[in-house]
Amino acid sequence: MIRRSFLSLFIILLFFGTATTSLAHSIDMNYSDLNIEGNEILYDLFIEQTDLFPQFGTDLDNLVNDELASQKIESYLQKGLRIDADSKPLTMELVSMNMAQKGAVRGMEIQLTFIADEEIEQFNLHYDLVFDDAPAHTSVLMVHAGEYFQQDMIDSTNRDILINLPQDLPQELPQPEIGSVLWKYFVLGIEHILTGYDHLLFLLSLVLIASRFKDALKIVTAFTIGHSITLFLVATDRIQVSSHWVEALIALTICYVAVENMFVQKAKWRWLLTALFGLIHGMGFAGALAETGLPKSNLIGSLLTFNLGVEAGQIMFLCLLLPFLLWLRRFPWYRKMMISTSCLIFVLAFYWLIQRL
Repeated sequence: MIRRSFLSLFIILLFFGTATTSLAHSIDMNYSDLNIEGNEILYDLFIEQTDLFPQFGTDLDNLVNDELASQKIESYLQKGLRIDADSKPLTMELVSMNMAQKGAVRGMEIQLTFIADEEIEQFNLHYDLVFDDAPAHTSVLMVHAGEYFQQDMIDSTNRDILINLPQDLPQELPQPEIGSVLWKYFVLGIEHILTGYDHLLFLLSLVLIASRFKDALKIVTAFTIGHSITLFLVATDRIQVSSHWVEALIALTICYVAVENMFVQKAKWRWLLTALFGLIHGMGFAGALAETGLPKSNLIGSLLTFNLGVEAGQIMFLCLLLPFLLWLRRFPWYRKMMISTSCLIFVLAFYWLIQRL
C-alpha cells in the first residue's frame, strides 16, 4: 500500500514538480502593439504579472496605484525600452498603467507615447524588459500604420527590430518574415503544453487507463481536434466566452476524468469524451492568444502552426510518460496505484475548481 501511494505521488511530482499555478496554459502571452500616426507612436504594452514579480514583488495592484512606486516602474521602462528614429532616441511619455485581465492571463497593461520631430518613416525598437528575470519571456510585436500591418516576435534573441514603413501604402501588403512568425507560433504551441500544468494533469488522467500507445495517441489527437475548433472560433471572435467560467470548467473536466478512472477499466471510448472536453480546454487559452493580435492576412496559418505545436508537445509528453505507465501495467497492483493517483489528481483539480469559482 505504501509503495503504491509513493508511486502515485511520484508520477504526479515527476511531471509537475513544485508548480503551484492555478491557471491553465501559462505560456507567455505578452504583446507590444504599436500604432504610428504621423510623428507619434502609440505603444500599448502588456506584460504578464508572473514575469514582473521578481522585479517588483507580487503586490502589483497597489504598486500601480502608488505614485512613488509607479515612478519606479516608469524608470524601469525608460531603461529597458527605447525607440530610435533617425538615430535619435524618442522621448517616452507614460500615459496610463493598470492591471488587466487578458483571457486567462493577468498582467500589467501600459500605454506609452513616443513623439518624433517629424513624420516617422523608419524606427528601431529596442526591447530589453524582463529577460534578466524571465529568459523565456516573449512578446508579440504588432505594428500598425494606416493599412500597413507588420508582426514579429520579440524574445531574448530578437530584442532589436528595425521597422521600415512604406510611403505609398497599398490596400494589402505581404507579411514580412511569415515563416519566422509561423515557426514561433509553433514553438508557442509546444510551450503551451509543457508549461500548462493543469493541462498536463488532464492529459495524465486521460492516459492512465490506456493499455496501448495507439489508444493514448487516439485520445490525445481527439483532444487536439476539439481544442482546435474552439481555439479558432474564439480567436476569430465568432463566439465570446467568459474566461472565469471556462477556467472553472477546465478544472471540472479534470475532476470528472479522475473519478471516471476509478470505475472504468478500458479506454475504448474515451477519445469521444476527450474531444468534447477539448472544446472547453480550447477556450481556456484562445482569448489570451487572440489578445496577441493574430494577423488577419495569415490567421489560419498562425492557428494551424500553433496547433501543430500543441500536438507535437502532447506527443513529446506521451513519449516520456506512456512507456513508464505501460511498464507499470505489468505489475498486479497497477490498478490500485492508478486509483490512488486519480484520487490525488481529483484533490488537486478540486482545489483549482474552488479557487476559480
